[in-house]
Amino acid sequence: MDKDWRKKLAVLWLAQFVGMSAITGLISFLPLYVSHLGITDASEAAMWAGLLIGAASFCAAVSNPFWGALADRKGRKPMVEKVLLMFGIIMIAMAFATNVYQLFILRILQGLCGGFVAAATALAVSLSPKEQIAFTIGIFQTSLIVGGAAGPMVGGLIADYFGYRQPFFAFGLFCFLSLLLIRFSIVETFVPIVKSERTSLKAVFVYIWSIADLRVMMLIQCLTQFAIQSIGPILPLYIRSMVVGDSNIASISGTIIAIGGVASAIASGSMGFLINRYSHKQIMLVASLLGSISFLGQMAANDIATLGIMRFLNGLCIGAMIPSSNTIITYLIPETKRGAAFGITSTFALMGNVSGPITAGFLTLAYGFQSIFWVTALFFLLIAFLLLTRIKDHYAAVEEEENMAV
Repeated sequence: MDKDWRKKLAVLWLAQFVGMSAITGLISFLPLYVSHLGITDASEAAMWAGLLIGAASFCAAVSNPFWGALADRKGRKPMVEKVLLMFGIIMIAMAFATNVYQLFILRILQGLCGGFVAAATALAVSLSPKEQIAFTIGIFQTSLIVGGAAGPMVGGLIADYFGYRQPFFAFGLFCFLSLLLIRFSIVETFVPIVKSERTSLKAVFVYIWSIADLRVMMLIQCLTQFAIQSIGPILPLYIRSMVVGDSNIASISGTIIAIGGVASAIASGSMGFLINRYSHKQIMLVASLLGSISFLGQMAANDIATLGIMRFLNGLCIGAMIPSSNTIITYLIPETKRGAAFGITSTFALMGNVSGPITAGFLTLAYGFQSIFWVTALFFLLIAFLLLTRIKDHYAAVEEEENMAV
């Protein structure tokens, strides 16, 4: 194993942070950009924002297994580079959209070029010693979370001070910067699988679906991503209903999103400490119950400060759940299948990204802002129920055995 794996992980973390900032940066101002493109009704703007976010996620869900399987054959690093290049080009093209339909088409193209997270995660895991997988996934997850938090905050600030089109140029450049970091700083030692030993994407899917715990983990990730993404389309409009005037709404939205992201990063970065004391199941169970409470708290919030506190608690819960579920998934999948397998498992997570924003948009249109908080709170309770009834509490023991073997 490469002795410099920590340095490579640090570089990959930074590249992932930059890339994720670009990918998620439009969340804080997308509903406002939709209004700028001619959709002036608030409920209709929320619906379109949900469709725009959901469309990209749906197309990424469809294409992710393909990108993951290709990464197993060609290498994880080239796949990450190709995706970032295409993301940067499409992101800049969004700045020139003149109506919501053009933006919708570009979001679909962006989704079809998906596979960034799956390929990058497989690359990070491949660079790490086996006994450090939980640590790697926890630390690597912080780049996703912090990038996902910093992006909306930066996007909101740029949108408020320079206009709604300028953030797309900045995020396109961020993608290119991330590409350069990976290109010149990461050396992947990749040994292609012999053609006679390759398994088809269908065979990998059948294998994955045959593992009961893996099926539950994929459902949990889908529900978790639903909860995360369902708030995105309505948050700027929800905040607008709390404050007087329309100034700095995008900046406030970005800051509120960043608060949750910082909390998630803290929780993810603490996984090495937590897993020495508690099992992955225990961590996820407590986090899901507190997550349900935090969504009800957001619904009851009547000022920005209370909303920020609830978002921080929610971020802690999300930051604990995702690394634990990803670690269990990693334990269950052989290394030779991880690229395709991560593509398939991330497809289920992305289906949560799809259904969350779209459901939020239509629920808001039909029943108002508070309905989506009720739905996400119930989903977190469902996650707790699945953990109690379906998942065995033995993955901490698996990790302990691997650490003792070192």
